[in-house]
Order: sequence, then C-alpha cells, then structure tokens
Amino acid sequence: MLSLAPEFRYYHFPIVEGSGVPESLEAVPHSYINIALAEKMPYVMKVIAESESGVLFHCTAGKDRTGVVSAIILMACMAERESIVNDYVISREYNKKRLEAFLAAHPEVDRNIVLANEKSMNGFIDLFTERFGSVEHYFKYIGLTAGHAEMIRNKLI
Repeated sequence: MLSLAPEFRYYHFPIVEGSGVPESLEAVPHSYINIALAEKMPYVMKVIAESESGVLFHCTAGKDRTGVVSAIILMACMAERESIVNDYVISREYNKKRLEAFLAAHPEVDRNIVLANEKSMNGFIDLFTERFGSVEHYFKYIGLTAGHAEMIRNKLI
C-alpha cells in the first residue's frame, strides 16, 4: 500500500490473468473465470469490502479485469443480469478510441474478442453461477467470507 495523501490509499494488485487476448470469442468467458480466480483477487475484494469509503479500481484497458470485478460486485448487490451485461457493454463506447487503435495495430485479432459484447459477459455469468452458485460461495472459495459479500452489498445498496 502506498499512501499519496492522508485521505487516499493506493493499492497495487496486479492481475496478470486475462491480460492477453483470448484465442476465440468462445474462450472469453473462460478467460474471465481465470480473472475471477486470479491470485490477487482476494486482496481486491477484501479492500473493496473493508474500505471505510469509496474505492476506485481499474486495469489497463478497463474492460476485462475491471469488467469481472464490476460484475462480481454487481452480483453481490443482486443486480439484474441485464444491468450487469449492459454496464459491461457500455465500456465499448468509453474505450472506443483505445480499442480501435489496438485493432488497427493488430489486424489479425478478431474484433469481437476485444470489444465488450453481451455474449462474453453472459457466458462469464453462466460459468460463474455454474461453478460457485453464489457470490457468497465464490468469496469462500477464494479465501474470504460470505460476510465480505454482505459488506459490499451494504456499502452499495
């Protein structure tokens, strides 16, 4: 932890899982499960749950790793699937220039893989639900408690 100002704390939890381009559109949800199971993910969720105030989190492109963290937080808050998917897909607009530049530099990459789309997030939610059943079970799986999901929920609802 690095403290830049008394009221601000900076944590650096590098998540390397999911930083590469998946092989296919069908592989994206599996890549997202790998992100959810990343070694540093318990630290990310613990800080979000236990912080006394707001938290800002991000990754390089603001789509995959940030999208997974956001989806898990929204699932903890019992958001509707459609809202989770729509919030993820909107990153396509906000990251449009950056993603277009990436695609121009890498014409061999299928644009459907790197652009946020409904299929990728729906596939992740399906795999997550199939594997863990609930966010509470997921938190236990990664070494936290169901109470951490409740802390997030209480903070945001």
